[in-house]
Amino acid sequence: MLTSEYAHGEKKEEVNWNKGELKALIFDIQGHSVHDGPGTRTTVFMNGCPLNCIWCCNPEGLFHHPIMVFRESRCVCCGACINACRYGAITISEDKKLIHDRNLCDVCKTTDCINACLHEAASLSGKYYTVEELMKIFQRDRQFWGGKGGVTFSGGEPLFQRDFILEILKRCKKAYIHVAVETASCFDTDYYMEVMNYVSWVFTDIKHMDAVEHKKLTGLENKLILKNIRTLAEKQDWDGFMVPRITIIPGLNDSEENIRATAKFVKEIGLEVINILPFHRLGESKYRQLGRTYKFAEQKPPSNEHMLSIKKIIEGEGLVCFVGYETPF
Repeated sequence: MLTSEYAHGEKKEEVNWNKGELKALIFDIQGHSVHDGPGTRTTVFMNGCPLNCIWCCNPEGLFHHPIMVFRESRCVCCGACINACRYGAITISEDKKLIHDRNLCDVCKTTDCINACLHEAASLSGKYYTVEELMKIFQRDRQFWGGKGGVTFSGGEPLFQRDFILEILKRCKKAYIHVAVETASCFDTDYYMEVMNYVSWVFTDIKHMDAVEHKKLTGLENKLILKNIRTLAEKQDWDGFMVPRITIIPGLNDSEENIRATAKFVKEIGLEVINILPFHRLGESKYRQLGRTYKFAEQKPPSNEHMLSIKKIIEGEGLVCFVGYETPF
């Protein structure tokens, strides 16, 4: 079944993503990407995620169906959407601002308010694509990739839509398309390893090494995640390249103890590289557009000096550390 339940603090249900023809729910496709793997790439952002990371910068990717996005700065309060809404979910406040009842909006399966808005204040995030539709986009973009480029599947969490990701990966391999994924590695190991048979480049998150702290930050412990990362790293016949990534969030996962533990784990399993990314608040506006509260509005990003100090700790453990989007490709 489809559910409107939002990941942060709300129960998730099993989702039947594909009724009839195999399709995936995708909230963005970006061409000419240069930070998501080798060369120039087409990056596909897929909906769904098993984690509930409290700092998530792509909250629109946590929904299990297309969702209405409202940009207040474009709204002129003309009332067209109010008249169009068959559920009475939209009202105007005394200070002439629209109020959306998200309990109604999030389960609405129509686009009446969006169609009525002439100023594009309301739009829909999330669109269903078939395998063939995505392959046509890849073939269109292929001329721009150059010799090292390809496709990167991101999210959300690209492995969440299981049947589709396996099918599209098989098609990419058949078409000799280089594939990268950005994943939290939080799936049963057999399935995870099956997916990796079709992947050449993996960015995998390590959000925290302590299981208790990891659960506080993401909703789940990290035992399975670390197991999967280890299993893939130690797989002798896998010829891909894996880059562990840490989003550095001051006060949450940036302690010397955690950074050193992460580096030791990465070295222990035979990897040589870690990529650290500074936390940012670029997703804050998305929460407003979805009618949600952004809990990290007061959280400050790490300074350049702090990032370099973390890099020094990692390098002290005998690893190569890339800061930000300085990556090994």
